[in-house]
Amino acid sequence: MAMRKIFCILLLLLSSTIVSWAQANTRRLPSIINHPSLNLYAPYVSHDGNALLFISDDGEDRSLTVFYTSRETDWAEPKVLPKNINHRIVYLRGYALSGDGKKLYFTSAKSPVVGGYDIMTSDLKGSTWSEPQNLSVPINSKTNEGCPSLTPDGNTIYFMRCDRMDQNKADGCKLFVSRKKANGQWEEPSELPSNINTGNSQTPRIMADGETLIFSSDKMATNKGGMDLYTTKLINGNWSEPKPLDFVNTEKDDQFVSVSALGRYLLKEAPGARKTSELVEFLIPADLRPKGAMKVEGTVLDADNAPVPSYVSITDLQSNKRVYNGRPNADGSYIVYLLEGTRYEISVDPEQSNITYFAKQYDLTEKTPQRERLNVVLKEPVAGDELLLDVVAFKPNSFILETSSEVELKRLSRVMKANAHLKFEIQVMLSGFKQDSVMSDPDLTEIAIDSLTTQIEAIDGLGQSLTRDTLVVTKSFHNDRTLKQAEAIREYLVAQGVKKDQLTIFGNAIPAALPGSRKLTIKVVAMPK
Repeated sequence: MAMRKIFCILLLLLSSTIVSWAQANTRRLPSIINHPSLNLYAPYVSHDGNALLFISDDGEDRSLTVFYTSRETDWAEPKVLPKNINHRIVYLRGYALSGDGKKLYFTSAKSPVVGGYDIMTSDLKGSTWSEPQNLSVPINSKTNEGCPSLTPDGNTIYFMRCDRMDQNKADGCKLFVSRKKANGQWEEPSELPSNINTGNSQTPRIMADGETLIFSSDKMATNKGGMDLYTTKLINGNWSEPKPLDFVNTEKDDQFVSVSALGRYLLKEAPGARKTSELVEFLIPADLRPKGAMKVEGTVLDADNAPVPSYVSITDLQSNKRVYNGRPNADGSYIVYLLEGTRYEISVDPEQSNITYFAKQYDLTEKTPQRERLNVVLKEPVAGDELLLDVVAFKPNSFILETSSEVELKRLSRVMKANAHLKFEIQVMLSGFKQDSVMSDPDLTEIAIDSLTTQIEAIDGLGQSLTRDTLVVTKSFHNDRTLKQAEAIREYLVAQGVKKDQLTIFGNAIPAALPGSRKLTIKVVAMPK
């Protein structure tokens, strides 16, 4: 009995520790980054959370130097950035990373420059950073530009333009934004509104949601002292009144911070146990938190692993609006971000009509994973190939197609018409078949009538015993609509121009393996003619 009590106490303590860690207000980065004898400052984490820049006094002669680290699961040993980036005429904290951590943006006065300090870029190729390139006009000007921050797709850049700047400090700054045009060039930057630019606004940080901006200023009415941090949201084209981040603001300068795409924690320098400066994550209060975003990355290739000319599209299923449309990179790779709070469809459509397509839905209304790997294979269909129709759906308890299925079925009709040498079988299979003698469930919409001839004993009019045949009719209710659903799909495809003799249907329903579970599987199988 005593041992059982001890075990229960230990279990309660362990549970309490787990809950406390899961909801921790602060989280110190691991010891491979934080070291008790070193000072670390100005963290910048990529949107995907897998690459990190920071300053440490671990350079030559304990000088402040920029380090880079990345991770697949655990953080790697931080490495010093090369000397063509780490030199004495950079604005030391004026750096940033692309959403995937593979491109570096930094602030430098090293020639060639447009003005004083300019924004430069360098790409990570393997383990080597490329020779820096000037971002040029119209981003850079005759004054000083620095501290860029980009949306995950790389198409919008926020930065500061300052009257004065040196290696350690900037002053007289305003925040600007610019977007890429269709030709890939940057448009003329525009100044953010006066409720943000109050005299010396610096270090913009655009969140992965593309609508939440964190910045610093020492010219706001609510300043605690020095540079304080503020947040503002882009709502219907207008920036909201900035709110101070009082959960991290102090009487000293609070300025260089970062937030990954999940949007839960703000990464900032803070005093450590040994009075050195460490990198610590602070839980962002719910009312100030940006929308979380899930990174989806993968490739679009053919059966021989060659890139396929195609388009990647994202549709918000709740608003029925397309929120993204773009091409994969030259090597077939792509990266997109999905914001929490709604349902999405990611579709990949090839340029050639005889090539298969791909579509998948994600529900981010309750839980937002950090990332998803989604590799897509597009190819000409051959006999035996299966196309899953996960996006096709029917109205509840019916064989009537949902209107949301139309885009998927139009894609399918395109493939079928372009591959007239094949037949296609539409298969609808239900796991979760139910049957009852009464309509005990709204799902039991189908009626089955069975008749049985049986012999019964009877007495005739003379009181003699006799045997006669009797027809017994029984009626039952069930939910097997699979054949009718397959037929509904065939009718839609025929209406889109697919020849009826190119299509066959199959339906089947079986009881679910587990009580209460139900799954409808819809697919098309290519067959020889």
